[in-house]
Amino acid sequence: MLLTSVILWAILLLAAAFLYYIRYVEPNRLETEQVQVQISGLPAELAGLKIAHVSDLHLRNSQQAITIGRQAVADIMAHKPDAVFITGDIGHRSWYAGLVSEVLEPLAAEHGVYAVLGNHDLDHSTEMWVFWDTCKRVAIPEWVAAMNAIGVDMLFNEHRCVQVNDKLVVIVGVGDPSCGYDDLAKALADAPRGDLNILLSHSPDIFDEPGVEWADLILCGHTHGGQLQLPCIGTPWAPVWRRRDRASGLMRVGQDTVGYVSRGAGAGTGVRFNCPPEVAILTLSDGYAENLKVVK
Repeated sequence: MLLTSVILWAILLLAAAFLYYIRYVEPNRLETEQVQVQISGLPAELAGLKIAHVSDLHLRNSQQAITIGRQAVADIMAHKPDAVFITGDIGHRSWYAGLVSEVLEPLAAEHGVYAVLGNHDLDHSTEMWVFWDTCKRVAIPEWVAAMNAIGVDMLFNEHRCVQVNDKLVVIVGVGDPSCGYDDLAKALADAPRGDLNILLSHSPDIFDEPGVEWADLILCGHTHGGQLQLPCIGTPWAPVWRRRDRASGLMRVGQDTVGYVSRGAGAGTGVRFNCPPEVAILTLSDGYAENLKVVK
């Protein structure tokens, strides 16, 4: 009887410790991932280009979210990137646009800070369907104005051209595919072919859209890496229409396009296991990585 009691108490204590860890420890362990990205045919003038990628901050009136957001910004700036890319769900709801502006204001880079909106920024989420909030929503033009005011270029199915070391870098950003706001054809309609072509999308579902082969590099978020990565199983959950192996990391999309899907810096639901939040610092070089998983 005593042995049984000891075993039961041990199981309960381990369960309690596990729940505490996945709720209060790992979600606060923001990591900086240093990633080498090989892009076939990258000009020598762009080799070594360092870009920061952050996604899914989910900023809201929560001390945890604000602390992680400020830490993410500080970590990015500490690495002095040449450009910064933010791939959506910046705010947990559209009405946090003011808070987002306050937290992201320190971001700056020689070649610009660029962002796209995610489903939470656009008030499209399961919680919104179940618990309809009555707060005043922030429309897309208001988001664009708020971000432009702090030097963040918000792209919504459009492109930008940037000269880097006398080479043309073309950046395309689409509306969120997970809630039907993307229009890649419109964004690419008058976009030139650059020496480096970067596509920003909140959801990796963009991988299945016609025309993505235009991009040399696609940056996405939305999945939070699945939030729970189980040994030998991987993530049992990731909000993508196809293939959970798109949940995080570096991957090949088709023949020559490379994709990077962020685990996110925050989370809509604050639970993580074996999937800590991240800021990614990507350093570009010429080459073709043979060992990347192919997801299209």
